[in-house]
Amino acid sequence: MTRLICVSSGKGGVGKTTVTANLGAALTDFGADTIVLDANLTNPNLGFHIGIPLYPTTLHDVLKGDAHITEAMYIHDSGLRVVPAGLSVDDLKDTAPENLSDVLLDAVGEPDFVLVDSAAGLGDESISAIEASDEVIVVTNPNLPAVTDALKTVDIAEESGTNITGVVLNKIKDHDAELSKDEVESMIGYEVMMEIPHHEKVEEALAQKKPVVHHAPDHHMSERFRVVASDVAGLDYEPDVSDPGVISKILDRFPSFV
Repeated sequence: MTRLICVSSGKGGVGKTTVTANLGAALTDFGADTIVLDANLTNPNLGFHIGIPLYPTTLHDVLKGDAHITEAMYIHDSGLRVVPAGLSVDDLKDTAPENLSDVLLDAVGEPDFVLVDSAAGLGDESISAIEASDEVIVVTNPNLPAVTDALKTVDIAEESGTNITGVVLNKIKDHDAELSKDEVESMIGYEVMMEIPHHEKVEEALAQKKPVVHHAPDHHMSERFRVVASDVAGLDYEPDVSDPGVISKILDRFPSFV
């Protein structure tokens, strides 16, 4: 049965698209039939993260009724399937985000996972993505504005009857002013699935138009995304902690590997 999972944030710039791209890549590497779909209709970026920014048919065409979702679906070399959104301002004309639910239903059946990269903020685009999905993964940063906006996303999901899978605490810089994992969990009311530091390896991967799990598969940043993917898929996965770069936050989650 296909699981429709919205990756949402409530705030721009927290790394939501990075999480979507890497989670999709990791699930595919684990053997799951996975589609990632860019539902950020005004500022789409998912294609840049995976290396397919420009294609003739996009989600905008599907939402306008000019194409079926299969016509806007492209297969990455890894096997990950991608539905990009259009980059032109003209693509916004006559595009109806409220049609997203019907579009996603057309994708249900064959794949194991459809990951929906929602728009930032709490406008019609992001609300439509949350309401059209079965589950939500909330991405936030360890600061009050980001967590406050993430809490609004949680409220919308709960009101919509969309399950909260968990929280990814992203772009951690390890300074005293940051909120701790426990504080974030207390505020949001859901478990932090993984703490992911702010790291230049992610920027390198974006410059190469690759998810970091493909750009640097042996790096601890990639292991973190694999842990999230294994949690989502319910897999028994032992992260590689032989690399000294795998810092204590992974070991805290898997104390048996210390």
